[in-house]
Amino acid sequence: MDIKSFQTNLDLTNFKFDKYADIVKQNEEISKKRADIYKTDRNFHIISENESENYIGIKNNEPITSKKYKDYIIYSDNENLLYYEGTNAYYAITKDTDINLLSKISLADKMFLLNKNDTTDEKVVVKDEAYFMQKMLDDMIIEQTSFMLGKKLDQSYDVWHSLGFGRSYSYANKFSPNAGNYKADNYSNQNPLIPNSYYLNSYANSNLIDTKFGKAELFLDLAGDNDRLGVGSFSSNSQLFRFDSDGNGFVDKNDDYFDKLKIRTYDKDGNEIIKKLSEVVDSINLKDFIDSKSNALKKLEAQKDNYGTIEGYERSLELLKDYNPYSIFKPEVRYESMNENDIKELSKLADEDGWIDASKLQGLNLAYAKQMVDGNYKLEEISYLGASSQTNSYANEQYAKFNALYEDYMAEINALNKFFDSYKQTASSEIMSEFGNMIENPEFKSSVMLSIEREFSSATGLNFTLENLQKVKDSFEKDRANTANMLKDTDALTAIKINKNGTFTLKFNSGREIIVNELYKDSGKAFDVELNLNAKFATQIELNQDIDLVVSAAKIQDKITGKLEEKSLKDLGVEIIKKLSNNKFALQTNDGKTIIVDQIYTRFIQNKDNLIDDKDKFYPKPLRIWA
Repeated sequence: MDIKSFQTNLDLTNFKFDKYADIVKQNEEISKKRADIYKTDRNFHIISENESENYIGIKNNEPITSKKYKDYIIYSDNENLLYYEGTNAYYAITKDTDINLLSKISLADKMFLLNKNDTTDEKVVVKDEAYFMQKMLDDMIIEQTSFMLGKKLDQSYDVWHSLGFGRSYSYANKFSPNAGNYKADNYSNQNPLIPNSYYLNSYANSNLIDTKFGKAELFLDLAGDNDRLGVGSFSSNSQLFRFDSDGNGFVDKNDDYFDKLKIRTYDKDGNEIIKKLSEVVDSINLKDFIDSKSNALKKLEAQKDNYGTIEGYERSLELLKDYNPYSIFKPEVRYESMNENDIKELSKLADEDGWIDASKLQGLNLAYAKQMVDGNYKLEEISYLGASSQTNSYANEQYAKFNALYEDYMAEINALNKFFDSYKQTASSEIMSEFGNMIENPEFKSSVMLSIEREFSSATGLNFTLENLQKVKDSFEKDRANTANMLKDTDALTAIKINKNGTFTLKFNSGREIIVNELYKDSGKAFDVELNLNAKFATQIELNQDIDLVVSAAKIQDKITGKLEEKSLKDLGVEIIKKLSNNKFALQTNDGKTIIVDQIYTRFIQNKDNLIDDKDKFYPKPLRIWA
């Protein structure tokens, strides 16, 4: 049956129902779910004649709905059509659309799509399968884009939030017909991605990014359609902090969504230009967006009168003084080796047995090198706060947390793939022609998936991929205790001991004790180089074979100024690197010199300034002049 033939001459206003069985059945299903959501004993499923009730009723021998909740499907005696009453008009869809598509998603999402009414003057509107598929795909893109940019969904878009319902942004719920309206997100309480607003400078708060061609607006384009839905615009440049997935302080090709970032600008004639961000910059240094502490404190002081009490202002002032805006970056770009004087001062805190109680270390941020599941070494920041293991071993607790994360993520991706795998078996050739690429290769991610990916990287030190997720899972199955120690510490340091051979023993409240060769301290800032910890643990042969002299660097003291400067090993003329017994390196240069350094670093390649032709320059958005 051609559904479009029902677009006209379909009078649902006077439509009579001979049977109420399906209406009663659906009313019971919807109302029971509401009862579950609100945790009430109220008898929702009883048919009522009260129009003020929030469910379907029957009056004068005809079906009615409440004035507030009108969106539901009415099963008629017609074998091919379903009719439902929307907020703005009556609608008709085929039963095949319901069976193939709408019946496979959660009740909340189904009602959301049905209620997503377009403004219309028509008494009867026909919605075909392509309409619902387009709306659902758009919905998924809007959800993901909004979550990644930290935006709240507009109530005009997300009608269920405006009606007081919490829609689920979990695919395990979205693609389950029997799921409730909301699934708690166990991964939402994570560290902030953007520094405290007082530390954001005017460039961070601008919505124009500087490039060698000129200024441009940023936007996120997940679907590759130049943000057709209009949800990807950056509110300010500070949103770029959200896209530093490797945490090194730069947004560049090594970050997960760098190729999805685009810029919008104009040529000298006022014509719009859209390009990938990667076409106009190699990288963006996020430190350029961070203001000085003195300016941050001045901005807080300017808001002093807005605080209710002087005590509240003073608390905020102390917190801001102690705050480090660079703490959002990974420790490898913030920490430096503890020198001999640092260790000497640390030893003064030891008791007669040589142990330093952790309570004496408050305010001192320390870290040690730890091998990760992939064999690489990362810095582990030491925590002085943490729950001790009471009922389970540390290894079992780490495994339980990771396994829950693993199962939650697989539930999300399996639900997504199962839905599209099932749907494409019944989808028409017209549907596949229009949406086939997204159906065959769904790249959507729910907010739950994105949160889990962040939690995974935080816990493991690895970039999130399905391969890495499985690698950690397999490692746990092979050696639970060793793998648990490779993950982010979840216990707290209780004491440190400086051993006679120069190593350190760390004692934790879980009962663990580990020995490390070196301790690192927080510099309070972020560098344009990253500690190469693998160099510390490589053999001398491996080090000289694998090191890239162009991107590798050392900090050398300038003979005139006395300041440490970062210089590439190639520029220093390094030919051979020797490892010394005191954890230092001897760099032998081509002029016969030997330079002793504490660490080897990896440099980040900066943008190169090129001469720009005038025709390539960007210009401001042209002003519209009204007559």
